[in-house]
Amino acid sequence: MKKTNLLLAALILPVMLGTLISCQKEKDLISPNNSEQTISKKSATPETRAYHDNFSMKLHFVPDIAGGWVITDPDSYAWWPGDGDGNATHMGNASIYYNQYTVRQLSGVVHLFSSPVTMFFPTELQAYNVPPEVSVVAYDHKGNSIWFKNDPAGIPGKATSPTKVVFSGTMYIIGGTGKFFGATGEVILSGYFNPAPLQTNPDALLDGNLSHDGWIRY
Repeated sequence: MKKTNLLLAALILPVMLGTLISCQKEKDLISPNNSEQTISKKSATPETRAYHDNFSMKLHFVPDIAGGWVITDPDSYAWWPGDGDGNATHMGNASIYYNQYTVRQLSGVVHLFSSPVTMFFPTELQAYNVPPEVSVVAYDHKGNSIWFKNDPAGIPGKATSPTKVVFSGTMYIIGGTGKFFGATGEVILSGYFNPAPLQTNPDALLDGNLSHDGWIRY
């Protein structure tokens, strides 16, 4: 009987040691201190959630003279970069950088098209490694960001008064950083700004507001 017990111990002990070593290796591989592995684990089982944000913004007007801008049609062939602060679901307090390019269509309606946000904010967004197709970046100060681009058809805008231009249309979420790495989604952009200060100062900062409502999957 004593020999049998010794034999069983000799067989079982290596198996137990192997299991413990394997568990320790697995624990090390999914260490919460390894951001890349944590991101990969989250992206393997993404969930679809409602998304909403809202930002007060400051807007700049940059005419594309080489592209065809003329003073008789100031709304066409121009960039509109800017930034703002507000809040977003899944982030809390957040900030935003954006850039839009306006073109008047044959119908007479001005449409907003995606233009690289890094064209005007390369230094501010350097840490987020934002690709050129992104026109809007919403971010917190913890390394999380969400990337948006306009629907290819553009987003229509129109002046409803001398002090208000409104716009509304579809945007797509095409990635992000931190917990939004690999995020996808679809939202409706709604916003407005006051163009009146441009009448006396082409370099004026314009006040406005924008929000996104829809869904995000991450």
